[in-house]
Order: sequence, then structure tokens, then C-alpha cells
Amino acid sequence: MPDRNPRRTARRGVLAAALSMVVAAGTVAATAVPAAAYDIRYETNTSWAWTDSHSPTTVDIDRSGDVPVGTWKDGKGRPHTSRAYFTFDISRYRGADIQSAVLDVKETAGGDCTRRPVVELRRTAAYTARSSWRNPPADLGLVDSRQLTDQTVCPAPRVEFDAVDGLRQALAEGRSTLTLSLRLPADAERDPALARQYASKVGISIDYNFRPGVPTDLRSETGTACTTTEPYQVIRYPVPSGVVHDRDRNDSGGTDQLTVSFAAWPVDQPEARIEQTDYARDGERAVGRYDTIYPSPFEHDRTYAWQMRAADSRATGEWSPVCYFRLDVRGPATPPVVTSTDFPDDDGWYPALPGEFTFTANGAADVVRYGYSLDSGVEKTIDADRTGGTATVTLTPDSGPNTLRVWSLDAVGNRSATTEYTFRASDVSPVVEGRLSEIGVPATFQLRPQMDGVVRYRYVLDGDPEQTVDAAAADGSAAITVTATRGGSRTLTVTSVTADGVEATSSRQFSLPTAPKVSATVYLPIPSGGQGIPGVFTFTPRLPDTVSYRYQFTGEDQQVVAAQADGTASVTWAPTEAGVVNLVVRSVSGDGTVSEPATFSFRVRDLRPAVTADPYRTDVPMGGPGQPGEFRFTSQLTTTVAFLYRFDDGVEQRVETGSRATVSWTPTEGGTHTLTVVGVTADGTRSPEQVWTFLVAEG
Repeated sequence: MPDRNPRRTARRGVLAAALSMVVAAGTVAATAVPAAAYDIRYETNTSWAWTDSHSPTTVDIDRSGDVPVGTWKDGKGRPHTSRAYFTFDISRYRGADIQSAVLDVKETAGGDCTRRPVVELRRTAAYTARSSWRNPPADLGLVDSRQLTDQTVCPAPRVEFDAVDGLRQALAEGRSTLTLSLRLPADAERDPALARQYASKVGISIDYNFRPGVPTDLRSETGTACTTTEPYQVIRYPVPSGVVHDRDRNDSGGTDQLTVSFAAWPVDQPEARIEQTDYARDGERAVGRYDTIYPSPFEHDRTYAWQMRAADSRATGEWSPVCYFRLDVRGPATPPVVTSTDFPDDDGWYPALPGEFTFTANGAADVVRYGYSLDSGVEKTIDADRTGGTATVTLTPDSGPNTLRVWSLDAVGNRSATTEYTFRASDVSPVVEGRLSEIGVPATFQLRPQMDGVVRYRYVLDGDPEQTVDAAAADGSAAITVTATRGGSRTLTVTSVTADGVEATSSRQFSLPTAPKVSATVYLPIPSGGQGIPGVFTFTPRLPDTVSYRYQFTGEDQQVVAAQADGTASVTWAPTEAGVVNLVVRSVSGDGTVSEPATFSFRVRDLRPAVTADPYRTDVPMGGPGQPGEFRFTSQLTTTVAFLYRFDDGVEQRVETGSRATVSWTPTEGGTHTLTVVGVTADGTRSPEQVWTFLVAEG
């Protein structure tokens, strides 16, 4: 709500700066207090009315046009005496502190501008359709009066009245509306020279503020409600907090930033009170970080009280109820004792099977639970069987040296010193030898035990049904056959079991590709084939139930070919250009599963002869007219026996020197020239033409 009074806004800025410096002992001063959602609102009337002595039993409500005040004459010269009434909705201001309320009205006409009457502003009861000159709304008292000077513009565009008392009285009475009346005093009301007219729309600039409410949802530590009666809660770190409340809103929904004060003191020494400050907005949780100044002034095993309140830039709310807590910051005095019959700490080696470890309090009477972690594992807790009692956990160690770390905890979570228990565990998991490499291809694994008495095995490939080997060999060994039906990362888990039911487990991970296999005739990673020479490309699936393949050669659109009954497919393809080609293939199963892509790369041999020259080049003019050049031809076809060539539009010539040849030619003029070369094999087959363009410098 923008402040319509610049001087008042300036005063508030000074006040806000001053408030930023007021911090009680033990607090940290903020550099500035954020601006408030300033509570100044221009409230226009919701209704208006006027009464007329000439029509003493009626009232004009919300009639268009201006409203008269005092005595005026109609067109026939008959006198009328009128009073004006204006009604405002003030429901939004219930509970607010009203600092000022200025009514402004627009004077639209005046009787004699040299004579300025006193105009009264009175509060009345609400008018109704039954109101009239004879039955006016009840007069509730004079609010303000105003008399303009002779020098004032007439009619006056703005006349102000102080309406604060009337507004405060109405709110104190619990009213939702405020009705104000403009009239002339009794000794001036009958003088037509003093009559006035006013616009029917008027407004009140209301400067108001809601005092911040009492904080709620009080907590003495994170997530724990505070206690207000005995027995008081016991906590490790005091972090008092509460939700603050403030009804102030500006026109865009902005709220005041509140200064929140936290006070704390020892119950047996209230004069040692300290305070801290935080900032929050309506509905937010403010936090007092007393834990940051422990151990002073807070002490172990002492009871403290605290409360909080919120303030905006203009008013301070009430203190919250008082919360209490007893501070406990010391853990159990002695570290726990750890024992285990399954893994004694005697430097011996014991099977890496599940074993029991027992924790005892070692004389600490306040132990309620134990914390522990094995090697670098996750920290866990277990409750003691009673306060100061014991607890037993079952753990399965890794093979090799192990360290179990154990500590005691009291009721509020304070820890004792840590006990480290070191022991050794030998690997007893079965040895699994073999490899799973292809989907659908059976793989044999040899299983050997690492503990005595193994009589059977269980095994499972993740996601598949578990299988068993009910009878191991006399030495505990066995063989299993595993067939994967799907690819990706797969885990084979094998568990050996003794006659007494003791189990040990090991796992092996395999990565099974789903991309199809690709083979080809003619085309290889080395230069092969050539432009227009077809090759056959065969696709073999890794995924079961393959019904088709999606494939794509470099520079071409993706194609689809149906698979044959055995899941394979073949396509014939001939390149149009030489160079590296990538063939990307994916298989598609009947259920729509698409495999990973397989990429088959090969090099297409260039059937055209290659041309180089000296000194002539394709990009820069060289040589010149009359300067001979040396032109070299090579062919990737070892069967080439000759080359046919011509310069520009000259006569075709032949040179028979196998797959390599060199010829000389002398240009007669500069500019662009062409050399056309064709390779010829022994059976007369001609290669595609190579047209080589080069530049000759001007003479």
C-alpha cells in the first residue's frame, strides 16, 4: 500500500534504520531492516445519501449527481435544508492499530465564496431506506470540523477532515461499516449563502498497522514441540523456533519482514536472560540459533526457559508462552565393550559367515541404544534391552581384516567414545569359473566350495527362476549350465550349502550385448568393392524372436527388412561414392523390443584413377603457358593395365604402364583446364571417369 504522505514515509525510513540498531546483548546486529509492506490505504465510500427538509419523509440513497449540504433553493425559490451521509466498509481494519484517517471531499459548488462556513463531520448510525429528515440516522458525535479561508479556491477541489476518532470508535464497537455525515452547524444551516455541494464519491486515507500476532508451533529443537509444564524435555542442542504471524498485506500481496526476538534464561537465574534476533515473514518459521554460542551461557544438566515475539517497523507483538528444556550435552562416560564368539579378536581367521556381536554398556547407566558401523558401511543403531543394558547384532563381514566401530547413545542422542573391534574373516564363498557372453547361448560354469561339507548349490541369473544342484560331488564341486534369455548387465548368484545348512554366496557380473551381428561379402575394413559394386550384408540376431531389422547406411534414410524364420536377414547394397561407410543395424523382437545398435564400418574402394600433378594444382594457379607439367595416374585396382586420358577437349590418348602412369603436357594458355582419365583392365573394362580440374597462371 503506497504511502500518500512523503513526509510520513521519510519518518518511517528513519524509524526503520533506528530499529536496525536495537539489538539486545548476545545478538548479532543486522545491517538494515527491510521496508515494511506499508499499511496506508485509500478507502472510497461504498454508498452515499442525503436528506431534505422539503421532503421530510424520504431519503436519497446513491442518487447520481452531487450531494447538498445546508440550505439551498430549487427552481421555484423554495428552500431545502440537506445533510449528506457517506458509508465506508471498514471490515478489513478490525484488530488494526489506526494511526491516522483523513477524509477528503471535493466541493463542487458554494453559495457565497466570501463567506466560508464551518462544516461539521459527524459519525452517525447507518442510514436505511426508512431514514429521512424527520427520522435521521442516530447522531454518534462530532468527529471533526473544518472552515476554509477566504483565499481558498472556491469551490475547493479538496477539503480534508480528520476522521481517525470516528474510525477508531466504530472499530472499537465491532462495526463493519463507518457512516460519516457532513452538515452545517445549527446556527448556519438555514443560511442559503453558506450552502455547499460535494461530489458523491469521497475517500479516506487510512494509515493502519496490524500488530504481529503471538508466535505458534513453538519448538525447542528441530522437529520437536516445546514443553511448557514439567517434566521438561531434555535436549542436546537448543534451536528454538516458532511460526510468526502478521496480517499486513500491500496491494500486491507483499508482507512485512518481521524482526523476531528470542529470549532465553536459566530458570534458577532469570537475570541472566539473553536475546537473539531473526527475521521472517507471516507464516514463516523464525529460528534462534542458541546452539552456535554453546557452551556459554548454556550449561550441561541445567534447566532453561525461552520465549519469542515478533515486531514490525511500528508495533511489537506479545511474547509467546514460555517453553522449558533441560540441556544434556554429555554422552555416556565410558565406551561400550564388544564381544563375539563367532569372530574373536585373537588374530585368528574365521569363516566370513553371519556372526553375532554383543555390545555392553561398560558401567554407563544412561545407555539406551548403541550405534555401529562395519568397516566403511552405513552407521546403524540398535536399542539396548534396557537402560544401561546390552544389545546383540548379526553381521556378515567381508573376507579379510574387518573393523567394527561401536558407540553408546543416551536418551537424547549424545555419543560416548568409540570402541574399535578388529577381527579377521576368511572367504568361504564358492568359486565360480566360466563366462556368460551371448544371449541364448548355453554357458557352463564350474563350481568349487571354499568351506567343508558343501552338498548342494542354489543359483540364479537375476530376474530368472532360481535353480538348484541337489547333489554336489564328494569334493563339493558341481557344474551348471546357464542360458541367458535377455541381454544387458546380468548377475549370476551362486550359494553353496553344507549338510548343516550353512550357506555362503558369491556373485559374478556379465555384460551381454543385444546388438545384432553383422557380416558382409565384398566389403571389408580395408578398401574393397567400389562404386556400383554390390555387396551382401547379413544380420544375425542376439535377441530372441527377432522379426525385423532397422538399418541405415551413411547418408541414406533408415530402412527395414523382415527377418527370416531363423531370425537372420540379408540386404544387397551398392555404393555410389568411395570412402568410409558406417552401417548401423538394430534388431526388433516380436514384442517390440529394440536392440542396442551395431555399427559395421567399411571402406569403399575408389574405382576412378587418382590424379596428382607438378606444378599444377586444383586450388591455386601455377605454372603458365608454355610450362610443361607432369601428371601422375594411379589406380586402386591391381588389374589396371592402361589409362586413357585427354586434356580439355583434346584427342584421347593411351598409356600402358600398369596401375601407375606419368604423362607430360604443356598448356598454351592460362585459366581453368580439365584432365579426364579412365583406367582400363586387361579384359577391356573401363573404370568410371575421373575429371580433374586444375588452374594455370596467366602468362
